[in-house]
Amino acid sequence: MNVMDESKLPSTDGDSVFNRPGVQIAEGACRGEWGSVTVMDQLVPGISSVQSTIRSLDIPPLPSRLGISRRDNGTNISLSHTWSPKENKLIGSTGANEHTGPVNRLAVSEDQSYFVSAGFDGTSKVFELRQALDTGGNIHSCLTYDGHLTRNEPVPTRINDVAILEHSHSVATAASDGSLHVWRVDMLTSLQNQPSKMSRVSGHSALRNINPGEGEVLAVSHFNTPSSSIVAFATQQGRIHSLDLRCSREPFSLSVRPELGYLTSMEVGHEKNWIVAGTNRGYVGLWDIRFEVMVRLWRHSGDSPIKRLTNASCSSIEEISRPLVFIGCGNNEASLFDVSTGRCHQCYRVLDPSLSYVDQSVLPTKYLSMPYLENVNIPSQVGKRLVSVDSALHMTARKTAGALSINALLGGIDVRGPSYLITGGTDHMIRYWDLKSPSKSCCVSGLERNQPPPSFERIQAGGNSSVFLCRQPSVHPTSLVESSKLPSWNKQGVTMCDSGHLDSILDLKLVKNPSMLLSASRDHTIKLWG
Repeated sequence: MNVMDESKLPSTDGDSVFNRPGVQIAEGACRGEWGSVTVMDQLVPGISSVQSTIRSLDIPPLPSRLGISRRDNGTNISLSHTWSPKENKLIGSTGANEHTGPVNRLAVSEDQSYFVSAGFDGTSKVFELRQALDTGGNIHSCLTYDGHLTRNEPVPTRINDVAILEHSHSVATAASDGSLHVWRVDMLTSLQNQPSKMSRVSGHSALRNINPGEGEVLAVSHFNTPSSSIVAFATQQGRIHSLDLRCSREPFSLSVRPELGYLTSMEVGHEKNWIVAGTNRGYVGLWDIRFEVMVRLWRHSGDSPIKRLTNASCSSIEEISRPLVFIGCGNNEASLFDVSTGRCHQCYRVLDPSLSYVDQSVLPTKYLSMPYLENVNIPSQVGKRLVSVDSALHMTARKTAGALSINALLGGIDVRGPSYLITGGTDHMIRYWDLKSPSKSCCVSGLERNQPPPSFERIQAGGNSSVFLCRQPSVHPTSLVESSKLPSWNKQGVTMCDSGHLDSILDLKLVKNPSMLLSASRDHTIKLWG
C-alpha cells in the first residue's frame, strides 16, 4: 500500500484532505452502508490502473439494503388447511380519509406484518395488519408513499400495480407516468418482541427510480434467483423489461407485438423460468426467460379481454413444474389452463339470474361447454405479423363494455389439502369456490338483503375436465313473498347496513397469519374479511 507523506499535506483540518484535488472518495456498499470509505490517490500508478480496470468491467455499487422480512419464531407461515372465508364476515374497512380514488392492487409482505395498496390517486399506502385487527373495524394506514406525484401535472398519476420484493420489506410500484419506483418500508425492530400496539413501520427510503420512456408501466413483479434480484415490468409500448437490483445490465427483455393489444396482466412462473401475460384482445403469451423467446401464443375462445391471470399454487412437484394459470375474463367466468398445452382443466361460470331455476338438462350448450385456447402460430421470420389485420380489427371492434367480468382471482390446487378459487368482479361479489366439495362454496360478500344465497354444482365435461356453475337468483320483490316466508332480518326493524363493496372488485389477496382475505375495489375502499 502506498502511504502519503504527511509532511506534504497542508496543515489544516481533516476535511481539507478529502477535498484536495487528485483524491477521490469511493463510497463502498452504497454510500457507506458498511461504514467503508476509501481514499485513493489517482497519482499512484497502481491505484490508477486498478481503478481503470474496475470501470471497464462496469461493476455496479453494492445494492441497497432491501430490509429483511423476518418470520415470527422462524416458522414457515402458511394458510390454515381448515380455513375458508365466511359469508359476510367483515372484520374492518378503510374510510374516506384513505384513498380518494379506486384501489387497483394490493400486496402482502411475506412475514404478514403489513400490506401495501396501489391507488388511482397516485399514492401507495402501508397498513399494519396488527393495527387492522386492533382498531375495531376502522383500518388506518401508517405510511403513505407519494413519490410518483408531481405538482401541476395535467393528468393525475395512477399507480397501476404494486409488488413486494421477495424476502424483503421493499416495494416496487408501477405508475401511469411511465416510472417505476423501488422503495423500502423502514421497520422498527426494537418493537419486535414487545406487546405494544404501536406500528413497527417507521418510514420509507427511496432505492431506485427508473423511467424507460415507453408509456405507462402496466404491471410489475419480482423474483429472486441464486445470483440476482429481478424486477420484471411491462410497459404500454409492448415491452417486458427486467431490472436486476444487483447488476447494472438488463437480464432479459421480451416483446409483446402491437397486433396482440396492450398487456393487462402478467405472472412469473413458480420455477422462475417462464412468464405468462394476457392482453386486452384476448391473447395469452408464454415466454421462456432463459432464451428470451415466446414459446406459445394462444387466443381465448371467449373473444373477451384477459382481465386477470394468476398462478395456481400447487402442492405436488409435478404440478408446480407445469404452467397452471387461473384466467379471469368476460362473461363472468374464470378457467384453469395449462398454458403449455392450451388445455382447460376447469371452468368456473356464473349463470344469468334468469337461468337460476332452469334444469341442467335444458341449459344452453354454451353454459356447459369448456372454453379453450386456440393456438396461434409463431412465425420463424422476425418481423412477420403474428395476427392478421382482419383478426386484430375484429377483436378491437368487439364491444365488451357493460358485460360482467372477473377482475380478481386467487386460488390453489392441493392433492392433500383444500383446493379453492376466490373470485371478484364487476358484479361487486366475492365468491369462494370449493373445488373438492362444491356444496361448501359460498358468496363471501355482495348479496343484497333480500337476495337468496347462490347454489354451486359441478358438471363433468369429459375426461378430467369439469365445469363449476354458480346459480345466483335475483332479489325477489318483497310484495310477492308471503309474510311467513320473509327472511327473519326483514322483521327486525333497523339493522346493520350492507358491508359489501359498492363497485367492482379490483384485487384480492390472502393473509396467512391469521387467515383472512383482503379485497380492493373501485369504490375507494379496502376491506378485510374473516
